Parts: sequence; C-alpha cells; structure tokens
Amino acid sequence: MGQYDEVAEDYERQVVPRFRPVAERLLRVADIRPGDDVLEVAAGTGGLSRLVAPRLDPSGSLVLTDLSAEMLAVARRVLDDGVGAGRRAPVRTLVADLAALPFKDGSFDLLVGQMTPLLDSEPGLREAQRVVRPGGRLAVVGWGARYQETRLLNVARAAIEVGPYPPVHLRAFGPRLVRAGFASIRQRTRPMHVTHPSVEAYLDYRRAFGTAGFDRAVLDRYFVALEREVRRVFPGDGPITIGWSITTVTAVRGA
Repeated sequence: MGQYDEVAEDYERQVVPRFRPVAERLLRVADIRPGDDVLEVAAGTGGLSRLVAPRLDPSGSLVLTDLSAEMLAVARRVLDDGVGAGRRAPVRTLVADLAALPFKDGSFDLLVGQMTPLLDSEPGLREAQRVVRPGGRLAVVGWGARYQETRLLNVARAAIEVGPYPPVHLRAFGPRLVRAGFASIRQRTRPMHVTHPSVEAYLDYRRAFGTAGFDRAVLDRYFVALEREVRRVFPGDGPITIGWSITTVTAVRGA
C-alpha cells in the first residue's frame, strides 16, 4: 500500500503519539484478558498493539495485520525494542486485508482496531466474525460523525476539486454488526482534541498520512489551501487545538 509505505517513519513519529489517547480510550472498554489471542487489523505501526502487548501473558498471543509492509516493519521494531523486555506473549506481523484475513475460523478471542475502515465494511465485519471464536469479542475505535478537523480538511479538498470525506453514519454500525453475527453491541461517541505546537507542526502531521493518491502538484495545492484555512480559523502564532470526535464500539460474537 504505497500511500503508507512511503511515510511509515513519519507516521510513527507524527501520528502515533497524537493517536495514543484514542488507543488508551479503547483499552478502557476492550476487556483484554492475559491469556487472550488478540488480532489487530489495520495496525499501522502498532500504536494500539504496543499498549495491548504488555497486558498479555505467555498463554496469549498478538497478531498485527496491515496492507503496508513498511508500516508493519516499523511496528515490529517498536514492539521488539519498546515493549520486548516486558512482553511475554508471542507477537507476529502479517500483511493482510481486513476483508480477506488469512486465518482459520475461530482463531482469536479478541479483535481490535484503531481508526480503521472496519466499521464501514460489511465484508470486513463478516471476516471479523469468522476469525473470532464464539463468545469472543470485538473492540474498535473510529471517528465520530462530525468534528472540527474534517471541516478544515474538507475546505482544502474542495480547493482541489475533490469531494468531502464521506460522512460517518453512526446509526449504521449496530445493524451492520448484527448482520455480521455480533451481539451485545455497545457504542459511545465522545469529543476529544489534539494540540499542535504551531500551524506548521499541524501541516507536518497531516503530511505524515501520505499522498492519498494525489500527484505532487495537486498535493501542493491541497496544503496551500489547508494552511490558508487553518490560519483563518486559528489566527496568530502559537499552539492550536483542533477538535475531534471518536466512537468506541464493542461487541460479542454469537454462537
């Protein structure tokens, strides 16, 4: 997945620290048990898994999947270097699509994901149900329906004649999970925020998400428009605080 292969190190440095409060919020509802076999889908550089791994003992295991081999290479290094000394459960990384997981039925006790397209993907949710054991759990955190950063980004997208980010339909999550075979669904949306030292620091953070398929000239125009809009909303120098909205979803696989 070229968009993320080329920015894996920047993503680890710029994005993961700002997503850590989101990962911590998910851990509060994920019900991780020491002996769990855990799968993280769309794991990126392992921002969530590095918090999951220390909670597992030798009878458990952790597998990270992502479409980007380079992102997983960073995750492997971080898990080995950062939590390796205190980690006892075996950990694997594997390039895989969340909608076509290369695992046997009922391989995991818990499937987790942070800021993934899983909740919007019926094929992905069916795969999640397939690879989780009966009575096993799912715990995912994604974006809320509306928040300040999407408004900023959509102004920049309009400037390059690209449509806005598709809306998040929170009410669709529950029925979608039921159709996939999950029950005991709990969903909560809450506001959050992230602070950047300056407008320039925020733009560097956004560049760490890669090119999104745009050529260099279009991407340059996008960032000119984004900077103009951010400076309009946050005039002056100094730190800027941008509002987010996140949604945690937990569910249990039926028999």
